[in-house]
Amino acid sequence: MSSPEPRLKPDHEIQLGDAAGVAQLPRPESKQGRNTTIPSQAESLLAAEKRTLEMMANGASLSEVLNDLCASIDAHAPPVASMVCLMDPDGKELVPGAGPHIPAALTAAITPWPIGPNRGSCGTAAFTKQRVIIPDISDDPRWPDGARDLALNHGFCAAWSEPLISKDGEVLGTFCFSYAEPRIPNSRDLELIQAAGHIALIAIELERSHRALKSACEPSSTRFLGLCVL
Repeated sequence: MSSPEPRLKPDHEIQLGDAAGVAQLPRPESKQGRNTTIPSQAESLLAAEKRTLEMMANGASLSEVLNDLCASIDAHAPPVASMVCLMDPDGKELVPGAGPHIPAALTAAITPWPIGPNRGSCGTAAFTKQRVIIPDISDDPRWPDGARDLALNHGFCAAWSEPLISKDGEVLGTFCFSYAEPRIPNSRDLELIQAAGHIALIAIELERSHRALKSACEPSSTRFLGLCVL
């Protein structure tokens, strides 16, 4: 008699169904018949960081930059569906800021999302300022019961979140990886979510700096007036 297949899968790639409201993830392209060299994870991340900086320099909005980053991560590491949440000014709630493959109904349902010790992967990560790995949403006590079915019904069974912490120790948001089956991260997964979070943090901090400078340069402000080009 063969042993049952383990529920948690660190490396298994999952194909999602086409049901409405369920996350639709990019499928990896076939490698057959292609002469191009597939970039390594380090190369892909370096390219993503470069593109993020270029988009910011060219005046793209933070939403555009973060959605582009999430799309790059999703394409590089299927079957992940990534999402960035931003902290509100009061530091008590998260608001989805990007996630091109997260169903709109789910995004609306978690806007805003209070942080706390048992508020799913993102809410807990923002509260504890530590990475949170939830391998199986269906039975993890850190996922609130009221929202458990919400995630499962939208096709997500595992979620890992990286807090985005400024150099001053302020939590600016979270970067979340979600999967359609229970899943434990391997070392490569952990490197990816850490690096992706770092790139997102760069974009968020640049946008905050630009906003602060713009505010200082308004006609009603005399602060830092010498730095402004009027």
